[in-house]
Amino acid sequence: MINQYVIILIYVALCVAVGFLGRNRKWGFWGYLWSSILFSPLLGILFLLASDPKKTT
Repeated sequence: MINQYVIILIYVALCVAVGFLGRNRKWGFWGYLWSSILFSPLLGILFLLASDPKKTT
């Protein structure tokens, strides 16, 4: 039987992974981390795929 703490740990790890992948995108690490925590890591990945890279001036 899977412990609920393991499920929470996996969820948070997936959210951090989405944030890490989004560190060079428009919202940055924190934006994608919080969006994936609030909605879900799956929607966070969809936000990540739909976003533009960060503009460098």
